Amino acid sequence: MIYTAKNDRLFKTVASNKYGKEILEALLSTIFNEKVEVLEFIPVELALDTESERKKTLDVLVRVDNKIINVEMNAQGLSEIVKIRNLSYLCKMFSNNITKGEGIDVETKFLQINLIYNYKKAKRLMNKAYLKDEDGIYTENFGTWNVYMEKAEEICYNNEEERKRLRYLLMLNMTPEELKDFFPEDEIIKKFQGEIMRLNSDTKFIREISEEEEKNNAIKNLLKIKTPIKTIAIATNLTEEEVKERIKKFNLEG
Repeated sequence: MIYTAKNDRLFKTVASNKYGKEILEALLSTIFNEKVEVLEFIPVELALDTESERKKTLDVLVRVDNKIINVEMNAQGLSEIVKIRNLSYLCKMFSNNITKGEGIDVETKFLQINLIYNYKKAKRLMNKAYLKDEDGIYTENFGTWNVYMEKAEEICYNNEEERKRLRYLLMLNMTPEELKDFFPEDEIIKKFQGEIMRLNSDTKFIREISEEEEKNNAIKNLLKIKTPIKTIAIATNLTEEEVKERIKKFNLEG
C-alpha cells in the first residue's frame, strides 16, 4: 500500500523534514492566498500531551502580511468529537503562551488549520471559525480554519487555472506516481514527491503507520458491536486509557 500525505502522520513528517519549510510555505501561501514565511518550528510542551502526541504535532510560527501567527496543522476527518478536541488543543496553545510571558500576548495570533478529508457536505473550500458572542466575533486572537480537500478537487475538475492555483493542496493526496506528471517542472512538487517516495520506502515508518491503522480499524469495528472498552484494550494490546484516547483522537465512534 502506498501512503499519501492524506495520512496525518506522514503529512506532519514530510512537513518537519528536510524540505518541510519550503513545502509548508507553498501550502500555507495557497491557504492564506498571500505570501507566508515560516519563521520557526515550535517544540510542543503542553503539559497534557503524551510523548507520542508531541511527535505527531505540527506547530509553526509564520509571518503573513507583517502579522505573526502561531499555526498548528492537521490532516483529518471531521466530527463533533474532533471539533471539541481541536478547540481544546487550541485553547491550551493560547493559554500556554500566556503563562510563559509576563503579560498577555495580544499580537501573536493562534490559528489551527485542518485539512479535512472525507467530508462531502462542504459548500465552500474553506470555513473560518472564531469565538463569537451575540454581537459577532468575540476575539480574532485564535481561530480554526477547515480546508475541505474534496471541495478543492471539485473546484479544480476541468478547470486548469484553479488546478494551478490549488496545486499544493491537490498534491497532498497523490501517490509518487501521480505526482510525477503533476506540474512536473514545479520544484516544490518535485521535493514533495521525493519525500513521499522516501517515507514509503522506510519500512519501519510504514510499519508503524500500518500498525496504527490496523489498531484503529479494530477499535472501530469492535465499537460497532458494542464491545466494552476493557475488552477492546485486551484485544488490541493497549491500555484502556490509550483506547479512549484513540477514540477521541481519530474519531473512532464505530
